[in-house]
Amino acid sequence: MLKFSVLTDVDSKEEIGNRRAHYKGLDFIIEPKGKAKIKGSIHKFFNNGEHNANRFTYEDFIEAVNRLSAYGVKSERTRLKSFEIGLNLDTSTCKIDTKTFLDSILYCRGAQRSEMELNGKTGYGYAYKTTNATYKFYDKAEQSKLQAELLRVETKFIRMRAIENYGIKSLADLLDSEKLSKLIADKFLKPIDETIFFEWEQIKTSRRLPTKYKSKFKDLRNPNWWIKDQRSNTDRQRNKESLERLIKTYAKRDIKNILKGLILLEISAFTRSKKCYEYTGFENLKNWNCLDTNAKKSVTDTQRIVCADSTDHREGKEKKKYCLTCGKEITGQKSDSKYCNDQRKCRDKAYNLKVSKKKQAKRSQKEKEILHLIKDLGNEFNLIRTTNPNRKKIKGVPSRKTSIIATIGGKKKYYHGADARFFLNEFDKRTKTELLTQCPDDTRLEYAQ
Repeated sequence: MLKFSVLTDVDSKEEIGNRRAHYKGLDFIIEPKGKAKIKGSIHKFFNNGEHNANRFTYEDFIEAVNRLSAYGVKSERTRLKSFEIGLNLDTSTCKIDTKTFLDSILYCRGAQRSEMELNGKTGYGYAYKTTNATYKFYDKAEQSKLQAELLRVETKFIRMRAIENYGIKSLADLLDSEKLSKLIADKFLKPIDETIFFEWEQIKTSRRLPTKYKSKFKDLRNPNWWIKDQRSNTDRQRNKESLERLIKTYAKRDIKNILKGLILLEISAFTRSKKCYEYTGFENLKNWNCLDTNAKKSVTDTQRIVCADSTDHREGKEKKKYCLTCGKEITGQKSDSKYCNDQRKCRDKAYNLKVSKKKQAKRSQKEKEILHLIKDLGNEFNLIRTTNPNRKKIKGVPSRKTSIIATIGGKKKYYHGADARFFLNEFDKRTKTELLTQCPDDTRLEYAQ
C-alpha cells in the first residue's frame, strides 16, 4: 500500500499542496484537483528501488509496467510528459576506462557542454542540452557507487514535441516494439553517429598528417571550434568526415567505433527475450553498426569487440591513388575519390570535358540529319533564313541568333544557332553559288521581315 503524506495548516488542519508517496524509486503525486503524476525511474522500480545500474531489457520494462497496474496505473491512459532512453555499457570488456570515453567527446548536437554533478563532484559526466532533448554521457558506476567501469549513454526527451511524429503519447505506446524500435534508431542511435569523438593520445601532433591537413587539424581537435559561429550542417559534416578519415588512417584505434560496438551488443541484450530469441520485433536495429571487420570467437558466432587495431593504416601502407586529371597523388582522400580536392579545379575540368563530349555527340547527330535533308530532298523544300550568317560581329553590339525554317511536305522544321549556320553553309555548297539569295528558281530563299 502507498502511504501519502501532505502538509497541513496547524490551525485549520487544512491540507496544503500535493499529496506524495515515495515507493521503490517512484514518486506518486496527487494534486489538490485530483490530477495524479508519477516521477522517477521505472528501472529502479523494477529493482525494488535499490538501483538502476544493471541491464534493463524490453521484457523487464513490460513486467515493470504490469506491476504498476496494481497501483491503478493504466498504461493506455498514462500520458507522457518526458522520459529518457539510456544504456549502461560495461567498458571493461574493451579494456578502455570510462573516463577515456568521456574525455574523447568533442561535439554533440551543436550544444554547449556542461559538467554533471555526481555525488557532489564534477568531472564524471557531461550533458548537452538542446531545445527538445538532453544528451548525457556519464560514469554510472560513480553515480551508483559501484566498483566497476560503467558508462551511461542517455537521451532525455524534455519536450514531447520532439517525438510527436512517432505516435508516442502514452506509456502504452512505449510498449509497442515497432514504435519504440524506430524511436531508438532515430533519436538515440542516430545522435551517437553524429557525435564527434577524438582520442587525443592517438594523434598527439600533426607531424604524420598530410600537409594540407596540418593547419586544419588544430581546429578539428578543438571542442570549442565545432560550435563556433553556428556552423552549417553541411560544413560541419564535411569537417567531421575529414577528422574521422584521419582517425581511421593514422590512429591505432577508433574509439567511436568501439563505443558503437558496445552499444550494439547492449542493444542486442535489451531486445533479446528470455527464450533467447534475438531482436524480437527489433530487426531494424540489428545492422546499425556493422561489425563484420571485428574478430569473432573461435567456438561460437558471438561477435566481440576489438579494443585496438594493431594494423598500421598509415598512408604508405595503402594502395596509392592518383588524380585522373592532373596525376597528383590522392591516397589520403576518400576511398571513392577520383580527383584531387585543390579548389575543385581538376573535378570541374573533368566535368566540363564530359559535358563538351556530350554536346559534340549531340551536334554530330544533328548535322547528320541536316546533311540527309540537303542530299536526299534536293529542291523539294522551301527555306527561309532570318539573319545573315556572314554578318560580321561588331564589338559591343549583341549578335542576332540565326534561325532556319525548312518547309518539307507542308511541315515546318526549325534549326537555330550553330545548327542553322551549318545548314546554310551546306546548302550554299550544294547550290554552288556565291550568295544564298541566288538560289535556283524552284527553291525559294528569302529574308524574314
